[in-house]
Amino acid sequence: MTAGKRLGLGVVVAAVALLGARAAGAANVTQFKSSGSTAVANTFDAVPLDLAVDVNGNGSNATTNLFFNKETCDDNGCSGIFGFGTIPNGDFSGGTGSSKLNTNLATNSSYSVFSFTIDFNTGNSTQTQITGGIIQIDWKAIPRNSTHQSGESTVTSGAFSVHRSGSSDFVQATATGTFFGVPIGPGQNSIGTSKSMSVTITRD
Repeated sequence: MTAGKRLGLGVVVAAVALLGARAAGAANVTQFKSSGSTAVANTFDAVPLDLAVDVNGNGSNATTNLFFNKETCDDNGCSGIFGFGTIPNGDFSGGTGSSKLNTNLATNSSYSVFSFTIDFNTGNSTQTQITGGIIQIDWKAIPRNSTHQSGESTVTSGAFSVHRSGSSDFVQATATGTFFGVPIGPGQNSIGTSKSMSVTITRD
């Protein structure tokens, strides 16, 4: 996959997600449910970022899941970092007009962050666990840019994909902030709510 063929979150079938297995050797990274607020940042800077945060449940029974994939790809392969796991519920606030994420992954022992490389020519890959950093993103809804999605969708981004099954309502949004201390660039972003959504993240 070349960088020009990269597909981001929120692009395919109005998807709000990332990858489904593309090869027999694909490995399931994580699975979780989503039924609540959701937000996506899909930026197009020099090192593209795909990030999705999802709430499942309400009140004290709620969990908040965060997945990101920040990578570059060319005809020979991909390299970057990815992370997945739960974050404190108080680190994310979602709404119809705006959402906010402020989390420090370096102090979150339940969250996993890895650096990786994938060689398309040999099929070889490397994966090394690393320490995460701070992510701060503010989303603001863009009026009259809403979408309803029901059914299944899969979005592929380099070495990863996210498959979602369920329904969601979301609006396009602007997103500003920093990822591990570096400002995020412009892109296609959204905020909204999901209903009885099943999410599977896969790495080739």
